[in-house]
Amino acid sequence: MIALLRNQWILIVILALFVTLASVYSVVNPLFEAPDEVWHYGYVRWLAGGHGLAAAGSTGVAQWAQEGSQPPLYYLIAAGLTAPIATDNAGDAVRYNPHAVVGNADSFGNRAMMVHGPAHAWPWHGVALAAHLARLFSILLGATTVVCTYGVARGVAPGWLAAAPLAGALVAFNPQFLFISAAVSNDNLVTALCAAGLWLCVSLVGASRLPSTRRLALLGLLVGLAALSKLSGLLLAGLALGTLLLIAWRRRSWRFLLRAVLIVTVVALAVAGWWYWRNYALYGDPLGLTAMFAALPARTAPAGAAELLSLVPGVWRSFWAVFGWFNVVADEWVYWLYTALALAGVLGWLVIPPFHPRNRKIPFSRDAAILLVLWSGAVGLSLVRWAQINYPQGRLLFPAIAAAMPLLALGLLAWWPPAWHRWVAGVVAGGLLTLAAIAPFAWITPAYARPALLAASAAVPNAIDQPVGESIHLLGYTLEPAAVQPGEPIDITLYWQTTAPLTQDYSVFLHATDDAGILQAQRDSYPGLGNFPTRLWPVGAIIPDRHRLIVPRTVTAPARLRFDVGLYDHASGARLPIAAGDAFTLGDVSVLPGSTASGLPNATQINFGDKVALVGYALDRRTLQPGDTLHLTLWWEGLAPMDRDYVVFTHLVLPPDAVWAQQDAMPQGGAARTSTWSVGQRVEDHFALSLPPEAPPGDYTVAIGLYDKDSYARLPVGHSDADVVLGRVKVEARP
Repeated sequence: MIALLRNQWILIVILALFVTLASVYSVVNPLFEAPDEVWHYGYVRWLAGGHGLAAAGSTGVAQWAQEGSQPPLYYLIAAGLTAPIATDNAGDAVRYNPHAVVGNADSFGNRAMMVHGPAHAWPWHGVALAAHLARLFSILLGATTVVCTYGVARGVAPGWLAAAPLAGALVAFNPQFLFISAAVSNDNLVTALCAAGLWLCVSLVGASRLPSTRRLALLGLLVGLAALSKLSGLLLAGLALGTLLLIAWRRRSWRFLLRAVLIVTVVALAVAGWWYWRNYALYGDPLGLTAMFAALPARTAPAGAAELLSLVPGVWRSFWAVFGWFNVVADEWVYWLYTALALAGVLGWLVIPPFHPRNRKIPFSRDAAILLVLWSGAVGLSLVRWAQINYPQGRLLFPAIAAAMPLLALGLLAWWPPAWHRWVAGVVAGGLLTLAAIAPFAWITPAYARPALLAASAAVPNAIDQPVGESIHLLGYTLEPAAVQPGEPIDITLYWQTTAPLTQDYSVFLHATDDAGILQAQRDSYPGLGNFPTRLWPVGAIIPDRHRLIVPRTVTAPARLRFDVGLYDHASGARLPIAAGDAFTLGDVSVLPGSTASGLPNATQINFGDKVALVGYALDRRTLQPGDTLHLTLWWEGLAPMDRDYVVFTHLVLPPDAVWAQQDAMPQGGAARTSTWSVGQRVEDHFALSLPPEAPPGDYTVAIGLYDKDSYARLPVGHSDADVVLGRVKVEARP
């Protein structure tokens, strides 16, 4: 590696740009706002404190969640680096946002998983200093991956002089790779080790002589270290075996194969075998998955083919540019750009591959290219397997990035005559660099920005100066629009001020209640889209606080919603006094019936398994008492021919899951069986839900669905077979 750096000035430039960009990402992205970073750091801090490896029963309970079940090499190294730093301010530095929305890029605010305050500010100290030092370690690991990718590309295509710089740039200027490289995460170590192992394997298959004992021992060392970094590192053992098999087959030397496998296996077991034996002794499971899934529950049922396909766009996007806790995304054109780039590279291999007659005189190693394809496929298949038991992310493909990017680089260059390669590589790398430099400021920074304070001289809309508790004042608000249809948003801005420093972080609640007293929509959040907790409010400043509520698609219209606001302590649930009570009424918003061509009440379009759609519904009442009957009318439409008869179930449910009234029946009591429907046919269906006299009062949900009369398998909506909630009714106690 040192020799490569000594002779390749372009690689040094790429590395310098990578380290600079990754450092920017590390500073711009608030602490612990990368997937699982707070738990990765929690385990580092635990080990730095001298507590030793996680023991049985502690995983998932302690500050590291499931990360204590992971192979420990990254954590041990990071702990050694950060051990001298006192981190007794963890109580201030590690504070969760109780309203954080994880995995939903469409959420209105609350992207921040953590509460960020003085404990995270520059100059760094305590936890912030230790975490940023661990992030620097990750950046160096990312730089190692860039170097190894460059080396892999040179080994595969030594005659394609622009391929190695382009492959290095495709890794170094990938915004997602930069984002993860600037986070505390064991992904960075396993990725670097897999890249180094791949580089070594490529050099072994391209060598003119059989590998020496020293190089075989180095391969075993890399396999062992990768297996000690993350479970996905175990795949490197398969790559090593494939490499040795290829060499033995080419040389027709099976004695070499036995000797090489023995050396690699012995060294790898000496490095990592103890960890897997420890897992077996503690959990009866050498991989430690039982401990992991005790803290991170797996899916109740494996994902099917259709659901796996639906996950592909999310994995693809998060390979390139999805930030935060899978909830901060780039603009749509960015993903189209990366998709076009990848398609151009794939088509390059199909149209004019590096071994095309036009390129026959340019040195190229087919054996090495085979290794890259096999390695990329193995990592991809492992992600598919993971997706069947848990939710996948593109960063889990990074162990294959040192294989995929040289292949992509070669495919992109294959379109052009060799004389143009340097210019093509420069243009592509320049575009990638520009986009990577823009990303932190275009998408990451705004997600965690606090609202700009209102000028003291500015007029506050709907000025009221309503005291809340002892020192907080609601100075005014906006509530708009005045009328909406089901499914549309309502925007609220609140204007707060405090007259004294606050020592408590209060949550804002906004409730939208209809004429029947049923809560139809609500929002709970820290102020400032979750980024400006009350403890950070400057005294006397006017703080604009934006919120958005979505009127449920299934709300019965016409209706009128009353909007109430207040503050409360999330830990205790206690509300602050306001307006002679605990809430202040902002005003009303009218909900108008949706305008549709169907003419049906509460027109909707809920797709059940691409077979049946609910296109409308009606309730004969909104309030009832125990012993009363709710009459429900459903309008169905056939979407495809059906050879099965499905049963409709209708439930009255007291949340969370108590069913107090139910009727299951085929459409029209069996007179309109689904197997007789034609495409586009509309069926009106009636149900009666009778509450027993002992039913408790409360807000009930009306839930429906369909299931096969023979297998009881439900027709899914999307990929979920959960009940579909149509709306709410209020059950009042009898006088």
